[in-house]
Amino acid sequence: MIRSLPPLLLSLWLAVGLFGKEALPATWEQAGDAYQNKQYTVAFDLYQGLLDEGHISPALYYNLGNVCYRQHKLGLAILYYEKALKLAPRDQEIKGNLALAKSQQTDQIDPLPPFFLDRWQHGLQSLFSANTWSLIGLLFLWVGVGGLVLWILGKERGQRKWGFIAGISLLILSLLPFYLSSSRAQFEQYSGTAILLEREYGLRSAPEEGSKILVPLHEGVKLVIIDRIGDWLKVKLEDGEQGWLPEKSLGMI
Repeated sequence: MIRSLPPLLLSLWLAVGLFGKEALPATWEQAGDAYQNKQYTVAFDLYQGLLDEGHISPALYYNLGNVCYRQHKLGLAILYYEKALKLAPRDQEIKGNLALAKSQQTDQIDPLPPFFLDRWQHGLQSLFSANTWSLIGLLFLWVGVGGLVLWILGKERGQRKWGFIAGISLLILSLLPFYLSSSRAQFEQYSGTAILLEREYGLRSAPEEGSKILVPLHEGVKLVIIDRIGDWLKVKLEDGEQGWLPEKSLGMI
């Protein structure tokens, strides 16, 4: 179901301390100065240059989102906030700006409640980065191996018993953080979601321009990608509605 909300004011501040300024002092500071002087096109070009050079961080995406918002490019602003949130899922400033930007969309779509297992998995994998989950898995693994060594070499029966129980339990438990590390890394590489960047575009019933329009959509709508035929993508809205959109109209999160 799509509904409309009145626009809200968005207070935008640049992220300063979340990026490796030591490596990129000049460009980073120049972009910030341009933003403060309301030279938003210059700021965007400088931040985009950093991105093109392979410098990726939540702060860089967050600042790009702020610049795009100031340029009244709501779809791009939401896209960059989503990219920032994907890398820093617990950052409250990113969440706040994303929520307020979404409240200014023409289309307000009520999402279906996620399956509880998917919600738990996403919540767990968002607690730490892929590297941190790997380190936790390695810790469990080595402590588990230590428990088995105690089981084999222990002189007392009680030590050997608890060494065996702890060793087996931790070895099995280590599989969970390794799985969460893998799923977190895959999600950061490809989330399977996108943002509509066109001001207005109709969700199509088939992968062609002349097909029936199912729902008129506006920039900023979030979609899940479920299939592809040539340059067209089959997508699903957050309320479950499915249809086709050209790939060029979307920005991948």
